[in-house]
Amino acid sequence: MAKLHIVNRAALPLQTDLLIAGAHCAFATNSEQILAAVDRWRCPTRPLSLRTFEMNVFLDASLPSSRDVKAQTHFRGLHHLVFATIGSYELFVFDLRRRQVAGAVSQGSASESTFWNSHWLPITVGVMGTTVGVVPVHSACLDLNGKALLIAGASGVGKSTLSVALARCGFSLVSDDWTYISEEADGLIAHGINAPVKLLPDAIQYFPELSDRSPRMWFNGEVAFEVEHKELSQNSTALRSRPRWLLFLERTSESGCDFVPCSAGDAQALFESSAERLPDQVPDASIKRSSVIRSIANCRCWHLRTGESPQATADAVRKFCEKN
Repeated sequence: MAKLHIVNRAALPLQTDLLIAGAHCAFATNSEQILAAVDRWRCPTRPLSLRTFEMNVFLDASLPSSRDVKAQTHFRGLHHLVFATIGSYELFVFDLRRRQVAGAVSQGSASESTFWNSHWLPITVGVMGTTVGVVPVHSACLDLNGKALLIAGASGVGKSTLSVALARCGFSLVSDDWTYISEEADGLIAHGINAPVKLLPDAIQYFPELSDRSPRMWFNGEVAFEVEHKELSQNSTALRSRPRWLLFLERTSESGCDFVPCSAGDAQALFESSAERLPDQVPDASIKRSSVIRSIANCRCWHLRTGESPQATADAVRKFCEKN
């Protein structure tokens, strides 16, 4: 059973600053291994700001040291607190009102960089981001000459496979699943985290090169191929871009790709309906998220209805963006 720890930041001597998808994290731990595992996110010159949350991670040597790769993460909310258990023993508590995260992990998690880089830090900014003005939206994001294409749609509709196809026809991949949007003085910025792309097993029909690898089970129980950004294409990966186009992806049984205009009001309603409910104790976060969603909805917006392969759809999208 997971143990609830009282994590005293003063007792965590190893401290650094992280920048995760536009959110600043004041990070502290008692483990050199954890500090090394999160090294790719470090930004020692980043000052504390209103976009800062605090994260305190304690390595508990009394927890079983081996990691169950099939261990799933479960969440429960209580007002402004979110409790997350990882497997049977590890526990994190997110305090949305105080902008603080505290947790305890085993030796197995401490030394596993994939756990931090592909799973836990993306989850953390997904939970905490809205409280510091970095709003997670369920959409892929591709960059074309400094302009961002956001692709939203229901889970399983094909955002990731289309993202890979777009990355191979001239776009730079920012994110294939969750994109983090901040509202700056000069407009919106879309941030990515450079996490591996996850492709469902049926993607092998579009990308036969996946046949020489095996899908793995992820922390959420999903079975998927893991593909690093650098494997996707020769185009460089972008970590940020400025939203310009917004597509709501829909699969159809009919051939062709149709771009049907979508009103700002409809776009806003679609994003609002898929957003997690925020507790009443963080009203400022709710207000900020609604403001960001309204701004996203004011991008040039269409429903993309396609019955074509990801490659043919990507070619149509590229031509459409170049004209619009």
